[in-house]
Amino acid sequence: MRYTVGVLLIVALIIGINFIDDQFAADVPEASDAVRVVAIGDSLTFGSGDPERTGYIGRVQQGMTTAIGQQVIVNRYGIRGYRSDQIMVHIQDVEAKQKISQANYIFLFIGTNDFIQAARRDLNSINPTEMEEKRALFQENLTQLIAQIRQDNQFAPLVLIGMYDPYTDFVNHDQLNEILGKWNQVTKGMVNDFPKTYYISTIDLFLDKEKQRYFKDIIHPNPAGYQLIANRVMNELRRNALVN
Repeated sequence: MRYTVGVLLIVALIIGINFIDDQFAADVPEASDAVRVVAIGDSLTFGSGDPERTGYIGRVQQGMTTAIGQQVIVNRYGIRGYRSDQIMVHIQDVEAKQKISQANYIFLFIGTNDFIQAARRDLNSINPTEMEEKRALFQENLTQLIAQIRQDNQFAPLVLIGMYDPYTDFVNHDQLNEILGKWNQVTKGMVNDFPKTYYISTIDLFLDKEKQRYFKDIIHPNPAGYQLIANRVMNELRRNALVN
């Protein structure tokens, strides 16, 4: 099915509205041995598409609590519509820097808004040359963002989550998937540039799935979709011996 201009405007509204999310932490007394997690990103970290706003990180929190056997506290810095350069500014806040410095685990899930903006929000008519140029800018921004995180915390495992592919209904899906894969290589490449950094691929998660079962809208997963992401994250944390 080819998306119309009207539908693409909906994409712009879904992606482009900038709301600042307050930190998300369990409203319970913090145990002295609590494991502290910081999750940084855009609407996918915010939990857009999930009525309870649990998102992927709330489900990872549940999985980690079971795996580690300790209380897991999550501070979530997810802002709808933000690109990598905007997130970089946001987490320079004194409180955010403090939470990052205290974290035992850090998750970064970013890039979707960079990708859509690079496509000029018209995914039906994508310019490969322009996307490649903007990929270089994304790499520069992401390098600076991770360097900033590492300046605040050199020791916690930093888990980078690659972008998934929600564009399966577009007539030019093969082209979009190929370009998205190249963009994900930028994120994956950070593993070699920074210590204790891990990459989790999600590009394949929804390729063989019925989209209506796992998505709230064109871009954002519903609870079932976020559960798939969380399952992948937990499996990779175990594979890398980051949890039991």
